[in-house]
Amino acid sequence: MKIKLFFFSAFALLLSSCSSDENSPSQEIDSTLPKTISYIYPSVYLGINSKETLTYNGNKIVTIVREDSKTVFTYNGDVIIKEEVFDIENGKEIKNEEVSYSYESGKLKTRIFRESISAEYPDGYFIEKVVYTHNSNGTVSYINYDVENIKKTETKSAEGTLTYKDGNLIKIEEKSGSSATILLFEYDSKKNPLKNILGFNLLLNEIDGFGNNNIVKTTKTTTEFPNPSVYVTSYIYNDASYPTRHTSFDGGGKNIEYEIEYAY
Repeated sequence: MKIKLFFFSAFALLLSSCSSDENSPSQEIDSTLPKTISYIYPSVYLGINSKETLTYNGNKIVTIVREDSKTVFTYNGDVIIKEEVFDIENGKEIKNEEVSYSYESGKLKTRIFRESISAEYPDGYFIEKVVYTHNSNGTVSYINYDVENIKKTETKSAEGTLTYKDGNLIKIEEKSGSSATILLFEYDSKKNPLKNILGFNLLLNEIDGFGNNNIVKTTKTTTEFPNPSVYVTSYIYNDASYPTRHTSFDGGGKNIEYEIEYAY
C-alpha cells in the first residue's frame, strides 16, 4: 500500500541553534504541517473528489481521516513502525489493511503489507514483503516478495533500485520478470508539504512524491513502451514556499489528471 499523499514519497525536522549572545539572531523551527489535503478530479472517470484531515502529536502524524476510511500511525520513539487502515461503514471502523516496518541501524529494512484482513485471514489475504539494502554508494536496493497467506512461503515478484539526491528520490529502476521500468523525477526548489512529518523521511518510496522538494516532471520508460512518457506538475505556493495547489497533467501536458489543495 502506498499512502495516498502526493506527496507522496520520503523530511527531516529543521533544527534551530540557540546562542547566549543577545546579538546573535535566533533561527525559528519550521513546524509547518498540512491540516487537510483535498483531491480534485476534472471527471468522475479519472477519480472521485475526496478530502483528508490529518492530526498530529507535535510533528508525529496520528491519523489521516477520509470520508470512508481512517489511517492510524504507530511510532516507536521517532520512527513509524505501523500503519493501520480502517474502512468506515455505518459509523463502524473495520480494519482492512496494515503496513509494518522494521529498521536496522536507523534505516528501513523491511516493509510488510497486509490487505483484506478478516477473522478468516487475520494476517491478511494478500501479503507483500519488501526487503531493503542500503548500499555504500547511497542507493537503496529492494526485493519484493509475494507471501502465501497460509504457509507464509515467499515468492520473489520484483526487484529494483532507488537513487536519491538532496533528499529527493530522483530515479526508480524496477524489474519484474521480463519487464523493466525506469522512472526519473525532477524537482522544484520549494518545500514539500509533508517534509516536517517525523519519520516520513525513513519510509523511502512508500509515500508517492515525497521529498524535500516537489516533483515537477516525471519521465517513465518501460520495456513494453520504450518511448518516454512525460508527466508535468505545476504548483501555486504560499509566502512560506509551500504549495497550496498542485496540478498534474497527462503525458501530453495539456489535460489535467487531478489537482490537490493543501491547507496548513
